[in-house]
Amino acid sequence: MNTTPPGWYHASGDPDGTVRWWDGSTWSDEPVPPPPGWSDPYRSTGTGGEERYAKALVRVFASIIDGIIAVIVVIPFMLDYLRDVFDDVDAGGDGSSVPIPGELIVVGIALSIVFFLMVAYLGGTPGKLVLGLRITHDDGRRTPPGLAKAFLRSIPAFLAALPAVGQLISLLVPLISLFTVITDDERRSVYDRIAGTRVVYKRTLD
Repeated sequence: MNTTPPGWYHASGDPDGTVRWWDGSTWSDEPVPPPPGWSDPYRSTGTGGEERYAKALVRVFASIIDGIIAVIVVIPFMLDYLRDVFDDVDAGGDGSSVPIPGELIVVGIALSIVFFLMVAYLGGTPGKLVLGLRITHDDGRRTPPGLAKAFLRSIPAFLAALPAVGQLISLLVPLISLFTVITDDERRSVYDRIAGTRVVYKRTLD
């Protein structure tokens, strides 16, 4: 199902420098010159030839910033848990019998909700906002993406807050996402594909 919003786009197979109108389901009959000020959101450069889609490295740094914030918020709630784990290991156990505190799970979910709302209403997590990135709709221009798309992007983060299986999710999904950003011409991650979003440099937005 094509979710591309109506607008002017360069259609595959048409001459360079031409566009057609896409009404959401069909193309207009003939290619025409683009309207004044038009730039193709599906090409990797913005106005003036600037790179439009965020590169893998800057997205990694944004994730690191988000991770540092998460650790700062969560670590006070982990101290007693870690102390109990170390005590269990000293007593001959392996630490697995120590229950994960309920408040730690609550804090993890609450942090995910905050990041989710920031994406929905501000266009990015703290790391992305600080580094000049914005999450947009599929057209690469409209931001913020809104609640529905932000929720789809946040599903792995919510799942990562779950005991046991969350650790596997929090490891595998970012790795797969990084691989897709590196190998995809439009630098779309797993999150982007699921939610119908793009991550662009703020300076390339009109």
